[in-house]
Amino acid sequence: MSKKILFSLVLLLTGFISFSQLYRKPVYPQNYFRWVTNLNPDIVANMGELRPNHWHMGLDVRTNQVVNQNVYAAADGYIAFVGIESLSWGRWIIINHPNGLSTLYGHLNDFRDDLEKYVTELQYQNESWETHLTIPPGKFLVKKGDFISFSGTTGGSGGPHVHWEIIDTKSGRRLNPTLFGTPIVDNVPPAIIKMAMYDRSNSVYDQSPSIFSLSKAGGVYSVAGGTINTNLKKLSFSIQAYDIRNGTSNQDGIYSARLFVDNKEISSFYIDSIDYADSRYMNCQVDYRMISFGSSWMQHTSKLPGDLSGVYYDLGENSIISLSDTLTRNVRIEVADANGNVSTINFSVKNNGGTAPAAKIYEWWPGRPNRLIKSAFEASLPLNALYDKMNTGYTSMPSASLNSVSARHKLGETYIPVHSNYEVKIKPDKYISPENRNRIVIKRIGKNTIIRKASWTGEWLTAQFRDFGTFEAFIDNVPPSVNSLGAGEIVNLNKATRITFTPTDNYGIASFRAELDGEWLRFTNDKGRTWIYNFDNRVTPGQHTLTVIITDIAGNVTRRSWQFVRGVNPPPAAAASSPAINESKKPAVKKTVAPAKVAPAKTGSKSPAAKKATTSKTPSKAAGKETGKKSGTAKAISDKKETVSGKKATAAKSTSATKKTVDKKPAEKSSSTKKTTTTKKK
Repeated sequence: MSKKILFSLVLLLTGFISFSQLYRKPVYPQNYFRWVTNLNPDIVANMGELRPNHWHMGLDVRTNQVVNQNVYAAADGYIAFVGIESLSWGRWIIINHPNGLSTLYGHLNDFRDDLEKYVTELQYQNESWETHLTIPPGKFLVKKGDFISFSGTTGGSGGPHVHWEIIDTKSGRRLNPTLFGTPIVDNVPPAIIKMAMYDRSNSVYDQSPSIFSLSKAGGVYSVAGGTINTNLKKLSFSIQAYDIRNGTSNQDGIYSARLFVDNKEISSFYIDSIDYADSRYMNCQVDYRMISFGSSWMQHTSKLPGDLSGVYYDLGENSIISLSDTLTRNVRIEVADANGNVSTINFSVKNNGGTAPAAKIYEWWPGRPNRLIKSAFEASLPLNALYDKMNTGYTSMPSASLNSVSARHKLGETYIPVHSNYEVKIKPDKYISPENRNRIVIKRIGKNTIIRKASWTGEWLTAQFRDFGTFEAFIDNVPPSVNSLGAGEIVNLNKATRITFTPTDNYGIASFRAELDGEWLRFTNDKGRTWIYNFDNRVTPGQHTLTVIITDIAGNVTRRSWQFVRGVNPPPAAAASSPAINESKKPAVKKTVAPAKVAPAKTGSKSPAAKKATTSKTPSKAAGKETGKKSGTAKAISDKKETVSGKKATAAKSTSATKKTVDKKPAEKSSSTKKTTTTKKK
């Protein structure tokens, strides 16, 4: 054997031992970052908290349940990125710091004045409210403690707070902020509720695990009797646990769990450094099947075969407990928070000599591409789409649903997660006229309902999905509906502070565009359903034409126009008409101005005291996911309406009361949430 080959082998083995047996807690600069508000430091969620389809990737900083609190730069640097979109973080800022780290601030209301003006100008230049803006270094410099924005509850937020993350600038990985030191006191160890045991000779999705209640004595948890007797030969455990802190009842996520057998560590996980591209692996770090049935969130102490998240440190196949004899094994599980507080489970496990369950046969396996081919249905899963073995469970049945053009095809089970998008192909079983060929959608029904526009591949309809369920193809040639601006030939908007539109469609809205006198007008879509324009200087005194163009997922288009006046008296014939005013109650808003450093050179910056209060809004489901029947709106006598579809709709939309569109309440702060171009996001 050559010296080069021998040296490479030594490096490989050394690297394996270092990875599998040693976890070194990262050492980060302490107290480099300041708290991002001047309020009493507290959080409502930490990094690692379990959320649907992802880990929570930062700290949710408490703002005392009100919006428009001052938000400050955590350290020196420059504003490098601004994002605005529906749901997720809403409106957010990323600051790059000179030490190779970045910080993200999400769910914001208005940015400081010069930044807000800069972003608004680019939104109008690009004719897009949704924004993912990389900002040149040096354009918006900040010092530690500079005011950067007002807090809010924009995007996917369920209540006022600031979402704060620390990011490795080069890799984009999210680092656990607690490891950098925070002013929050925590000397309370995590609470452990129960434990589950799995037969790892078979898929975890093909069984109901044995559940063990835990009791605590002398500061240590254990099972009843202290010993588990089982006929399993290969097994693993999961735990239900949460972290708690001084002076709060919040149930936060745990930082780590370490599994020892006979005092040898064989597996552990740590929530300390995660890329957003890997955050969906949370679905295999938990017992997804149990969650799907409405039960507890249990975290596996040994990873599943298809887990590539990088949060586990283990001995590979030896991270599964093997009971090849009837000897008693001592098991210890240590559960810790990021501040080093630890809770421990101690117990023994023993094979009772009984016959182990038979290993089952499975069609699809993790770590390889998987495909199903039937006469009228195909599914192609790419490499690494599955976390554990499974059977397809495919069935098909004819459909008589209105506008259906295919059978119903069931694939997999809704309690089996899929990591990545995969292709579904359906062969229609009914005639589709030429004018309707480009108006086809595929609907998947499962834990929720997802609609995708279908494309043609020969005689097959294709679309991408990310969950299992029942699939069916439909013709959609009915355009969207939208509420009216108001009644009368010329709508009087003199008393209005904003305009709102809530389009509806039987399969979902794809896009919305508004034009004022032929020019693009910015409407926000923070919560994903209602589009809002808060009056500003873009609408000058006089009479104007407002046009909205709405496109649904299938490509059907609705276009409506209205004449309105603002800042002047309406013509006599229209004076009797006025729009309906939305008097919906808004939550109380508290505005505080906390002293903080603001760079004197920033003459364009918004003085925190000068901002108007903003109101929070309850999140609503995205219109793109609506699946109910379209509801029409009463047509105003004066407005012009034009619809475009694959063919003229023969069935009129059901009529309902005209939706109120003009709100007299204070303007809501716009925001949105989504992945950045430089960073993936939750």
